[in-house]
Amino acid sequence: MAPIRALLISALYCLPGLAQEPRLADRADAAVARSGVTGGRLGILIYSTEAKAPVYDRDAKKVLRLASNTKLFTTACAIAKLGPNYQFRTTLAWDDSGDLHVFGSGDPLIGGRSSIDDPTKLFRDAAARLKEAGKPAFAGRLVVHPGIFDDIALHPEWIRQGEDQDKWYCAPVSGLSFNDNCLDLIYEAGAKAGEPVKITVRPETRYVSLENKAETVSTKPKEFGFVRKGGTNHIIARGELAVGTRPRTVWVALKDPARYFGTVLRETLAREGVAVTGEVAVEPGLRLEGRHTELLLAEHSLDDVVKPCNTVSQNLYAEMILKLLGFRFREKGSTAAGIEVVQEFLRAEVGVTDVELIDGCGLARENKASPESLVALLAYMRKHRHGKAFVESLAVAGVSGTLKERMESTGGRVRAKTGTIGGVSSLSGYVESPLGETFIFSVVANDWRHGSPRELQDALGELMASWKAP
Repeated sequence: MAPIRALLISALYCLPGLAQEPRLADRADAAVARSGVTGGRLGILIYSTEAKAPVYDRDAKKVLRLASNTKLFTTACAIAKLGPNYQFRTTLAWDDSGDLHVFGSGDPLIGGRSSIDDPTKLFRDAAARLKEAGKPAFAGRLVVHPGIFDDIALHPEWIRQGEDQDKWYCAPVSGLSFNDNCLDLIYEAGAKAGEPVKITVRPETRYVSLENKAETVSTKPKEFGFVRKGGTNHIIARGELAVGTRPRTVWVALKDPARYFGTVLRETLAREGVAVTGEVAVEPGLRLEGRHTELLLAEHSLDDVVKPCNTVSQNLYAEMILKLLGFRFREKGSTAAGIEVVQEFLRAEVGVTDVELIDGCGLARENKASPESLVALLAYMRKHRHGKAFVESLAVAGVSGTLKERMESTGGRVRAKTGTIGGVSSLSGYVESPLGETFIFSVVANDWRHGSPRELQDALGELMASWKAP
């Protein structure tokens, strides 16, 4: 059993009561009572690194559904095993065949968050470098290689659950990812009633077709939204916007992300003066045999990927990290192989055995663990040689990500990961008290009938962040 896990359990179940911080325990109990969270199941554990013991336990051994707290297991394993400086390197390559090839590395950051206002910036930079290398044209095809991962783009459990496959949080997974595998749709009202809603697509591409059925009105508008017709990349805008509605952005997930990547790359190269005569082709190979030339298209670190994964809870990034673990340590870029790697890490390094994983992000409903195991993981990572990168990947209360508008009174002393799906609310992380004590905590609620788990989580976070008792 890992030392931290053993210490936590022995302290919790061998020490007499919770005498180290009885007042904190009493106040935590009062917060639970005030929250009115009843029905269902609730598990809470608060561990003091100064006392080296739990200071509050409420059914901490209960194995509960996690939602996006699942990302903690995926990202911790990746940082611990690969290191935050692990590099995703996506390359272009060509030989004498006339084809231009792109080899994927499982990098989620190409386009999108790496260049928010212009997702094609890296492609435009590549065009300039191709011209510098004396390659202003290719007589063959643009061949994209996403084969670092398997070809299962959507988790079968997501499909079974009936998740909306055009939503950004359900974006398909590929070894070649572009703009979070979504199309940005910037929309605003027309100048006057009766005009169509104004819609701008980003990036501009023929890969997607848009049908605008939405109208500007001066009366109370009908619901407005976008839908992608199943099995296609045809997007329909429906509903109404009131006159004066200012620009807003939504993201629609697209089908076949590798082909999307290749199509936008080919279009961008053409606009920048590099012609590829043939069409986009998708092939699984991971390298060119024989003599060829390579050019770096994009490079990002694991640290760069884990931060948005945990801070804003990006499902796609977690799934790509999970498949990367499978590829690196099981030679198979699949969800199942990635889960094997994470479970081995949890058993052998952290010392926890009650974690049940279905995917890497928590969208599947049956990802489960106990608050005790979440705290054990967080305690392990805090002392890990790469722990700083993991801790700093979490959202900061009142400052960033999914906690930007929560616990604003805590002065940034709460770093944690949220988790929310139907009937599940979780929050796990670290709190620094005003006296420098670090609390490690996990609060997970399932299927409650009354009250607000979120308000309870915030109350407990604020309690720990203001705790000044010796």
